[in-house]
Amino acid sequence: MRFDGNVYYHELEQYPADKLFDEWRETAHLLDQGGFTTCWLGEHHFWHKGYPVACPNPVLVGLHLASVTKNLRMGQSANILPDHHPIRLAEDLAAADHMIKGRLDVGIARGTNSTAGIQFKREADRRDPDTNYRLFEEVLDILIKCWTQDAMSHDGEFYTFPVPGWSEADERIYKNDPDHYHPDGGLKALGVMPKPYQAPYPPIWQSADNTKSYEFAARKGHAVIGINRSFQGTKEAWTAYQSVASEQCGRELSLGVCANGQTLNAMRTFHIAETQEQAESEARAGINAFYETATGLNPNWARKGLLAKGEELSAEDNDLDWFDFLQKYEVLLVGSPDFVAERIHKFREEFNCQHVTLWPNPGFISFEKVLRGIEIFAERVIPQFETSQTQAAE
Repeated sequence: MRFDGNVYYHELEQYPADKLFDEWRETAHLLDQGGFTTCWLGEHHFWHKGYPVACPNPVLVGLHLASVTKNLRMGQSANILPDHHPIRLAEDLAAADHMIKGRLDVGIARGTNSTAGIQFKREADRRDPDTNYRLFEEVLDILIKCWTQDAMSHDGEFYTFPVPGWSEADERIYKNDPDHYHPDGGLKALGVMPKPYQAPYPPIWQSADNTKSYEFAARKGHAVIGINRSFQGTKEAWTAYQSVASEQCGRELSLGVCANGQTLNAMRTFHIAETQEQAESEARAGINAFYETATGLNPNWARKGLLAKGEELSAEDNDLDWFDFLQKYEVLLVGSPDFVAERIHKFREEFNCQHVTLWPNPGFISFEKVLRGIEIFAERVIPQFETSQTQAAE
């Protein structure tokens, strides 16, 4: 079973940037030593009030963290595609893949409804989800063209490459290059370099919180980082992915497994302490505050949006605080080591979950306690799955 990690953002805290980056470095060391596969880094902008606190450039930060670790892969959860120039992002990711010798995972997302998108590109405005979705898909298509085509061209709704109107005056540049130039020197295709270190390109995971996004990822042939669904909601989304992906590739796929061999990734808000009571007490305030804020940005994160179609909110559900509601519907990995392990075992048994990412997200907890929680997970939870896998093989 694969376990990944994330860094602690101190959500909703006014936290010094220099201290935050130092903590991320220390966390990467711990994840590397603890046997985790990938460290995922979020992309957020304009975090002047403490939300959302994450690095604006996860590729750049990931390069640094890779330089101070030995085996840990670096991923983005995620690159917000509508906000990026596609060729620039393709170049940056491919160059990063070379610099860390293939230890790169690529995360992609459309982004949440915030001030960010429209600042980078008008059509990225999340208040127009249909346009945003088309832009997201077009940027993804261009990324893959940049990585796989020696002579890349694209004519789409939002981008045209090469931009019309460029011709070379010196025939020495174009006369022996019919792939990129017309006979008169007009540019017809781009040679985007470098190509990624991993062939044909790094594994792609799409961050998703609704079933439609799972189905989109299945049609595109890449995996999903899933967050913020109930147990039944996750099972529903994974089943929808399985159905679309199986039809797409022409063979029946196992639940939780992609046609290209990747695994669906269940990311969960995480905190472990020695006892259930201690973990819940430490995490409750930060989780309550985060979700009160987050639901204003992303309606998919409202209580009903977390549930499967067949699940109904009860009167009691609406009266629960966010922490108890999320714990009831198995959205969290918060508790003692045995509690967290039992919840992961259930995921694996019920929908073949083979890939879990820890998101140490509850705010207002000291970094030392968060770090200790990751240590406990590495020491007392991961070995349970190594043992069970050995027994299954025997």
